[in-house]
Amino acid sequence: MKHKVELSRRAQRDVESLYLCIRRDAPQRAARWRQRLLDLIDSLERFPERHAPAPEAEAASLDVRQMLFGAYRVLYVVDGDTVSVLTVRHGARQFMEPDELSGES
Repeated sequence: MKHKVELSRRAQRDVESLYLCIRRDAPQRAARWRQRLLDLIDSLERFPERHAPAPEAEAASLDVRQMLFGAYRVLYVVDGDTVSVLTVRHGARQFMEPDELSGES
């Protein structure tokens, strides 16, 4: 079954912010990085459950999963046939709080 993959406003801002940060030092690398990340996110349309639950899942009482991309974590939830990408975060950042996961921000 193919899932519909949606990026939250927060995830869209995260991707753009990370891209701009990388672009300051390496414009061509930044464009490739962003495209590879978006391609990986799009791959969630098939078997999104293949990735492990995120550490935030237990505290949030949600089935939040994480997909790793280099030093970054893509946090998402699967609801029926929709995959909602919540955020893209550097792996060194603190885990999200439950209230951050439930809001669109």
